Amino acid sequence: MPDITNPHDRFFKEVFSRPDVAEDFLFFFLPAHVTNLLQPGTFHLTQGSFVDPNLKEFYSDLLYLVDLKGEEQGFVYILLEHKSYPAEDIAFQLLRYMTRIWEFASKMAKGLPAVIPVVLYHGRYKWPVPLNFAALYRAPESLKENLLDFTYNVCDLSAHADEEIKLGVMARAALLLIKHIRRKDLARRLKDILLLLRAMKEQTALAFLETVLCYVGASAADTVTMDDCRKAVEAAFPEIGETFMDRWTEQLVEKHRHEWLRQGIEEGLIKGIKEGREEGREEGMRDAAASLTIRQLTRKLGNLDDGLRERVRRLSFEDLERLGEDLLDFQDVSALREWLEGIDKSR
Repeated sequence: MPDITNPHDRFFKEVFSRPDVAEDFLFFFLPAHVTNLLQPGTFHLTQGSFVDPNLKEFYSDLLYLVDLKGEEQGFVYILLEHKSYPAEDIAFQLLRYMTRIWEFASKMAKGLPAVIPVVLYHGRYKWPVPLNFAALYRAPESLKENLLDFTYNVCDLSAHADEEIKLGVMARAALLLIKHIRRKDLARRLKDILLLLRAMKEQTALAFLETVLCYVGASAADTVTMDDCRKAVEAAFPEIGETFMDRWTEQLVEKHRHEWLRQGIEEGLIKGIKEGREEGREEGMRDAAASLTIRQLTRKLGNLDDGLRERVRRLSFEDLERLGEDLLDFQDVSALREWLEGIDKSR
């Protein structure tokens, strides 16, 4: 899958880098005294990240410049918490990032603009950390007036039932997916999430569907198989689901075949190598690669007889890899037979 190392970051930025989606999300979750000051339609995404490089595994961020009521501008800073539990010093981390934002903003105008920090959290348990910076102090109460303090906003998805998340289609589907991505019920809920996409224009829906499948495949391969994805897509899009999944799977296989054969990605993508089972792992990987190659051959040449299928299944990793490249030039089944005969003679 693309960007397996940090799929949360990829999905979050692909979706919430759209100003309309970010605005929809923020106007729903932020308190009224904040949203009353934000001018709709004025959200402009800025470039770059303010998260420490060593923490990018745990956080993703986006910064929006927005017009405030009156003549001022301010920033809304969205921080996605990747971990299943929040850091107790999150307010301190936010302060550091806000300071960097002010340094960035000082190059544009004098004075410090408002920075509204928002944390998007998708752990399974409710957010337990205080929302004010002052909770971090170990200092006498009498010093309170001399100490820096601020509060931040948390969008805690665990605190909201699915039906309570009433946003536009893309924002709602994205948040429901983020909410359930680590949960065992994702396979069951995936169809309902994908059904939301039917309200989009077809081209937009299919582009977003690819983003969703990449996120699920990279983040939830232990709970959602490719077969689960196929069933959900075909149920949500009965007219085009099968064709879409065939095309998407074929493109995915071609793009990542070499990587999968080397690493043995399990069958959220390639069918079923049980995590942690080293015995039989190589054989399972080879069988999975053979199944994918047979599927490609069938789409290219039509149905194969049992004898040809069995000969392909007996091929080594290296031969399957070569066949995956050479089959693109095959015009008919006889070309496959000749290729297999050549392999037999070379042994």
